[in-house]
Amino acid sequence: MKDALDIFLKYVLPFIAAYLINIVMNKFLSKELLRGKIHLIFLKGIILAVIWAAAALTALSGIPAFEKTWETAIASSGIAAVVLGLAAQSTLANVFAGIALSASHSRPFDIGDRIKIDSYDPGFVENITLRHTVIKTYQNEIIYIPNSVVGSSTIVNYTQEDSFSYPIRVSVAYGTDMDKAMNVMSSAIYTHPKHYGARPVVLCKSCDDSGVTLQALVETKDFKDNPRACSECLVEIMKRFKEEGIEIPYNKLVLLKGEE
Repeated sequence: MKDALDIFLKYVLPFIAAYLINIVMNKFLSKELLRGKIHLIFLKGIILAVIWAAAALTALSGIPAFEKTWETAIASSGIAAVVLGLAAQSTLANVFAGIALSASHSRPFDIGDRIKIDSYDPGFVENITLRHTVIKTYQNEIIYIPNSVVGSSTIVNYTQEDSFSYPIRVSVAYGTDMDKAMNVMSSAIYTHPKHYGARPVVLCKSCDDSGVTLQALVETKDFKDNPRACSECLVEIMKRFKEEGIEIPYNKLVLLKGEE
């Protein structure tokens, strides 16, 4: 009985303690609580890794052949660092890149931000671990990008400002009263319930083969509202153009019947 208790205390208890600490930390430091605090999320990952490593070393120290595990680990830490550095260069690069990303005062993103990293599809930051950053796209695709790649990439953050805007374009036929068309387009956007900010300015984007392209920005408070707001504004603009007799040009195919 005593031997079983000794085995439990030496080899099992350290892992149970590490597991319980892991549960407590996940409960009180949940993803929802840490949302927007990327540095704390990354620090949490480091602390958990250290706790599990300590549990493993404690269990090994109970084995006669590894009685001096702690002393050996400390004494050989320099050699171990060199060996680990050579054997796991990419992993350590991801860890250090994650530290740099999370510890910076001017962090390029936080949990919940919508970002674009180089050629990867835009998505929302779900998590950052010791190895990678997790992005969730609009198609519910989960992208795991190594921290070393994130740290050396160009990052576009769509949600750090107070609002988000996106251009919509509509063509009108030549001969249209431009002031009238611009006013109708501006009014349709400005009166949309999700519009944010001042009345939009409509600009002449280009003069094309079949008409003139007008452009305006649809601005919303929340990025998630913007795609639907742009779609609804375009539909409303087409309705108002029809009511005002403003023609939207389109390609027409004319068939001529030849003589028999």
